[in-house]
Amino acid sequence: MEKLFDILYTITFNIFTILYIVMFFVSIKKCFLREKKNRVKLFFLTFVTNPIMVFIVTFVTAMISCGLIWALISGNTMSQGINEAIYGDTFSLQITMVGGMMFIALSILFSHLIGRWLKAPNVSMVTFIYLMFSVIYGLSGSSSDDSSSAVPIPSSGFNLMSNICSIAAICLLYRYVIRPLSALTDKERAINWKLFLIPPILFLPIYYTFDYCTFTFGSYAANLVSQLFSLLVVFLFIWAFCVIIRNINATNAAIEAKDLAAEMARAEARIEADLSIAKSIQTSALPRVFPPFPDKTEFELFASMNAAKEVGGDFYDFYLLNDSTLGFLIADVSGKSIPGAMFMMTAKTVIKSLAESGLSPAQVFTQANNKLCEGNEAEMFVTAWLGYLDLKTGLVRAANAGHNPPVLIHNGKAEYLKLRPGFVLAGMEGIKYKEQEIRLEKGDMLYLYTDGVTEAMNNSEDLYGEERLKELLSFGDEVPEPSEKNGIAEPVCEKVLVDVSEFTDGAEQSDDITMLCVRYMGEKQDQ
Repeated sequence: MEKLFDILYTITFNIFTILYIVMFFVSIKKCFLREKKNRVKLFFLTFVTNPIMVFIVTFVTAMISCGLIWALISGNTMSQGINEAIYGDTFSLQITMVGGMMFIALSILFSHLIGRWLKAPNVSMVTFIYLMFSVIYGLSGSSSDDSSSAVPIPSSGFNLMSNICSIAAICLLYRYVIRPLSALTDKERAINWKLFLIPPILFLPIYYTFDYCTFTFGSYAANLVSQLFSLLVVFLFIWAFCVIIRNINATNAAIEAKDLAAEMARAEARIEADLSIAKSIQTSALPRVFPPFPDKTEFELFASMNAAKEVGGDFYDFYLLNDSTLGFLIADVSGKSIPGAMFMMTAKTVIKSLAESGLSPAQVFTQANNKLCEGNEAEMFVTAWLGYLDLKTGLVRAANAGHNPPVLIHNGKAEYLKLRPGFVLAGMEGIKYKEQEIRLEKGDMLYLYTDGVTEAMNNSEDLYGEERLKELLSFGDEVPEPSEKNGIAEPVCEKVLVDVSEFTDGAEQSDDITMLCVRYMGEKQDQ
């Protein structure tokens, strides 16, 4: 019967040892294995450094060290010293102290090394698992005093050592891991620190009480039953620990999510700062002072740009090419945000430089197209409409690079100028653009716009459309009230902007809304 109990206990303990090592590996892997680390290598490392292996190393090292020291001091042989350390009681306390300190120190050292290799978000969490499994192993061997057992359980001196190690490990857990961890995770609401109190409070008193009673008053069979019960308690301890492991894993995820959110917030703040600077640069690049040429009474001029994002790809420009010629431009870059704004600045600078050099609109677009094609790896392009207004005759020479047709407002009636559009700028090298002419009479207006106006959508995804724009600008005798400085040109643009806003009815703006209105007033008047 006793032999049967020994066999049963040996089998049970060996099963426990296997499960212990497997669960130790699974706990580390589940909580900290990231970045596709090698699982085989992790298993090897955790097998070599798990508390059972560390305990054996400290057991052997402490005995050999004490035995060698005793042999050197007493003059005996080394084999006698080691034999005394193994079978005698002379060095029980010394071996316990040396082995205990080595056991805890090596567990913490290995946990840090494994944690760094795993790049764990919190190495203390790895230390927590090492120390908790150290407690479990200490409990599993603390009650055995049977040197004849086939199971490698320590002798009486090491029973004391395992208890000391368990108490030290619990103290370290609560002092260096659980207290700061609970302070952090309570804020995250991902784990409750009270969970860590369940195993020691619930299982340790039961374990030690039953152990003491059976070994003091029981028979050999009762002692074996006690050992089996001890293993059952340890298994329950492990079950509770698995609950904690799941919470640790959830905590790790919460911490990583928080760190990621914080990093994204910092990145977003940097992007917003950059976009703010880019918006300021872009806004300052567009002419915003109206009237732009106060001494010129031959025309009224107003323009505006409302970007859909922080920075836009639309732009407008105007310049006096000589005393009797006004150049005016509107354009739309294919890209948005920072890339679109950068390409917009380049296109604006190139076109203005060519226009001020004395080239015609068609020549400006021909050369600008070739320049913008150079190094255009992003394959961006620009639609643009450029006109030169002769302030003496009202003649407009224009070139169109794939842009929306302007609206001509004559005697309160609006019509689209069906001028033949050319190819977009920066789309293909070698394009030759053609020049076309129209003549404005006194009071006529040209309204230029980007597709952000006609393609504005409401919540039902209906487009504002060209027909609605034409009807709005056909105001007949109900001429908009002139502004103090910019005549009718400014209220015409404001009228369109207000109508688009009413049409979209709060829907998100999907594209930049840019417009330019020029009204020909005839020959110079004295005011």
